[in-house]
Amino acid sequence: MKNIVFPSFIALLAAACSNERSEVAHHDQDATCSGDGIVVSDAWIRAARPGQPTSAAYFALCNGGESEDALVSFTFSGAQAAELHATSLSEDATVSMTPTDEIAVSPGKVAILEPEGQHVMLIGLNAPLVDGETSMATLSFRNAPDVTLEFEIRDAASDHQNHN
Repeated sequence: MKNIVFPSFIALLAAACSNERSEVAHHDQDATCSGDGIVVSDAWIRAARPGQPTSAAYFALCNGGESEDALVSFTFSGAQAAELHATSLSEDATVSMTPTDEIAVSPGKVAILEPEGQHVMLIGLNAPLVDGETSMATLSFRNAPDVTLEFEIRDAASDHQNHN
């Protein structure tokens, strides 16, 4: 039984992190930003049906400060764990997810967390995540103060390109 459950879990985990790029709002990776400190925008979590064990959170981080900073943790009461992840594609077209300790945000730059890229993996969901609802989460940074904000729950199959 474990041999059947484990591959199914891996498939669900991979599905939670991937999506067609045309179905989500995208930011310019080379965009610059200004302001005072870290600003979070386009915060959303992928909807999850009953029994689905994982999902992922996505957002953009603008570092308007003058020094390097980094996202170091994500707190979401709707899951047993939240891990910072990066998704990469190898030369042989193998997709892999790698946990990371932090996601750097250079001064004056924007770090994008999006499907098929950097994201927050939500593991061990406590309940379904319903499209159109919202949920709170807290982002913690190496230098900047914590940011608690509302995340929109979005069905990745729906058209949500203009939710900023």
